Amino acid sequence: MNRAMKLSDTNSSMSAPTKIARRKRGTMSSAESPKTRRMEGSAWAPFIGPFYLLRSSLTRGAGSERFGGMALHDPIYHPLFLGRRAAPETPPFDPFPPSGRKAWKGVPQPRRDLEFHVNHYKVNLEVDLEARELRGRATLTIEAIRDGLREVALDAAELEISKVSVKGKKVHHESGAEKLTVTLPRPLATGKRATIDVSYSTLPRKGFFFVGPTEAETDRHAAGWSQGQADDTHWWIPCLESTESRATLEMIATVPHGYRAISNGKLISRRSNGRRRKVTYHWRQDTTHPAYLISLVVGKFVELKDRAGQVPLHGYVPRGREAEGRELFRKTPAMIAAFSKVFGYPYPYPKYAQSTVFDFTFGGMENTGATTLTVRALQTPEEAIDQTYETLISHELAHQWWGDLVTCRDWSEGWLNEGFATYSEVVFWEAEHGRDEADFARLEQMCSYLVEDNGDYRRPLVETAYRYPSEIFDRHLYEKGACVVHMLRATLGDAVWRRGLKRYLERHAFGGVETGDLKRACEEVSGRNLTWFFDQWAHQGGHPELKVAREWDANARALLLTIEQVQEPDSVTPAVFHIPMVLELKVGDRRLRLPIEAKQRKETIRIPLPQKPRYVALDPEHDMMKLMEFPRSEEELLYGLQESSFSLERVRCARELATRGDPPVVEALFRAARGDRFWGVRIAALASLGEIGARRAGMADRIAELGKGQKPRVRRAVAWALGWMGGEEAIRHLRKMVSTDPSKFTAGMALLGIARSKREEAFDLLRAELVRESHRDILRQHIFDGFVILKDPRAVPILLDYTRPEHRNEAREAATKALGKLGILDEKVESRLIELLRDPWFRVRSAAARSLAKLKAPRAEGAIREALQGEPMDTVQSAFEGALDDLKAPR
Repeated sequence: MNRAMKLSDTNSSMSAPTKIARRKRGTMSSAESPKTRRMEGSAWAPFIGPFYLLRSSLTRGAGSERFGGMALHDPIYHPLFLGRRAAPETPPFDPFPPSGRKAWKGVPQPRRDLEFHVNHYKVNLEVDLEARELRGRATLTIEAIRDGLREVALDAAELEISKVSVKGKKVHHESGAEKLTVTLPRPLATGKRATIDVSYSTLPRKGFFFVGPTEAETDRHAAGWSQGQADDTHWWIPCLESTESRATLEMIATVPHGYRAISNGKLISRRSNGRRRKVTYHWRQDTTHPAYLISLVVGKFVELKDRAGQVPLHGYVPRGREAEGRELFRKTPAMIAAFSKVFGYPYPYPKYAQSTVFDFTFGGMENTGATTLTVRALQTPEEAIDQTYETLISHELAHQWWGDLVTCRDWSEGWLNEGFATYSEVVFWEAEHGRDEADFARLEQMCSYLVEDNGDYRRPLVETAYRYPSEIFDRHLYEKGACVVHMLRATLGDAVWRRGLKRYLERHAFGGVETGDLKRACEEVSGRNLTWFFDQWAHQGGHPELKVAREWDANARALLLTIEQVQEPDSVTPAVFHIPMVLELKVGDRRLRLPIEAKQRKETIRIPLPQKPRYVALDPEHDMMKLMEFPRSEEELLYGLQESSFSLERVRCARELATRGDPPVVEALFRAARGDRFWGVRIAALASLGEIGARRAGMADRIAELGKGQKPRVRRAVAWALGWMGGEEAIRHLRKMVSTDPSKFTAGMALLGIARSKREEAFDLLRAELVRESHRDILRQHIFDGFVILKDPRAVPILLDYTRPEHRNEAREAATKALGKLGILDEKVESRLIELLRDPWFRVRSAAARSLAKLKAPRAEGAIREALQGEPMDTVQSAFEGALDDLKAPR
């Protein structure tokens, strides 16, 4: 049953439920206008309490003086509600969401035509860590899918091919344009197979990365790891780069004595060669997967073992980091149990390994049965007070179902991988921490998506036009995709949604999928036509923007609810969304939940009630992704803040009260900030108190007191509120937080608040804190952002210094970005940024190009074009091309 249609009684003092509220179709009273629909007089029912298990969080931030270009203002979205992915990139005191949406740029990318599949890879490589070279042989078993196949075009880039043979006999081959074309001895008929042996060596520039000690981290050992997503495996193995072509795998890797080689599948053998001081590991995976999921990790690791039922678990960490590793991997068994239950499909592989590596390009990568993680996820207890990597672990694990077991047929459908994995973070977060936590996590995801949608570009989830596949691995694919999965769950109801996932996984296991496959599975188990849902959420872009008003008709004893969709339609955004929601009412001593649907540009729904409702809330669980402007009385908001069962409705009420400021409101917000049962509501109350405090003097001491005994994220909101208020007393408290708070995130927010004051001593205060170390250099990142706020030329030499290789990559990237945002161009800045276009760390190269574009540096275009010619990584190529586009734009 539709979750929004199921009504039951959860208040023991209430009478038995009456009929479900519904709209009468096909009839109209003489008093109704054509766009007014009636909910029949007896059709109202008691409130049912929590509908659903999972939620997440989103925020409307500071800066009500400008709304970032959106049609309306929704205060539930605020920068304090951003999660770990987006918060470091979003200035917390700027208007939120940011403005500046540009057109999406892309080139149509039709799905690749295939003439054959690879059924099996056997890869036998020697890993030379000193020379940073791979040498060996790849044996590919191919199967023709068209008659007369003679020329086999494999994907291969910068491989030094020494020999290609079929059945032991050399065959003609040609290399070029990232292809290895092999001429078979005779044509293959459809369904027939051939085995191709390719002997080669390579010094890979991507796909497989060699890492080792750096000037900043001299204690690291030489190591190597692969990263195939999106289409980079062919830079170290000749293969077929297609997400819909799947093969089994053998990986045989010879590495120096004392090293481990970790790959997909089961470990078949480990052989030592004492004379050569080498060790050969032989792994075999008997289930099929695409080439981008082939993994090889080589390093000096300590192995940590565990089990999840019958599934062996292996964690690999550098020696000396065992305690942090056990803590990082501790919840993996519970995650496997939770996902197997919710998804209706057991963990599909013979083992699960998690390896932590130096300089990993991303947070993690879900290689089949063998996830690779950044070593930065290993945290000391002191570092862990600010940030947990639990969502990273759950995300990559969830990919074993969403992406590995069922894989998007091409990257345009990538939300089926990433959107589901991102929503799975919420699934486990709720199982482990409860519904309020999960709801706030959803809000965070919505906020992250809005940053991109409003401040950068808008596109459909299913996007077939892009320059590089990496461009669509964005906040639409991840966070908006997750929101769409939740809306599907809310629309179908939890039980039906789970049955839909089970059917989808069972039907398409070890195969390729597209959005239509998910749609069919959900339609079959629900009996519903879901074309409207997938059309608006997957194949179009944007989200509804609602202006809501209500009126009580005392004569008719009816509530008139008017919903107007005001989003601006364009080639991507529909003029009208179909939006199923729940309307919650407090009528007398009863709480009611009524299912409603908005399906027109503007419509009024008539809801007969025995008396005027005291409280009205539309979509109180914030299931639907939307912007909403719904004026409510102060009495209603105070009631909702105190009484609502749903944390996100209490968040909304707290934020909507920010425009008020009379004593009852202020005291209610202080009570919520001090004692609401959920910390996310405390943050929302603090954000509103900060905005009120900027208009009303004398609140700084009371707000500062609210941080005592609170978790770090709430203390961070205290710092934001004080920074937003400004003034002598607020700055005094911020300075104290910088020096005493154990949370580096909180200290960083306090420093940004001080910078925002533009006080004479602010620069020196920020500069003095540069000596402090923090996890991932988060404190220095905040300091650099503070320099940007101050626009002080004294920051330039400091930032230039921090781009040097003796500093860690996180600080170097942040300094490179800050040089562009600071807006001070001189010859030293321009020359250094041009040098950084060829930096060893790919994120610094991208940041350098963007900063040159921001500064409109005279030599930028020629330097970026030259660097682009030799740049191997498509994420950096995309950044370079984006910078060139920005250089063409007017100042």
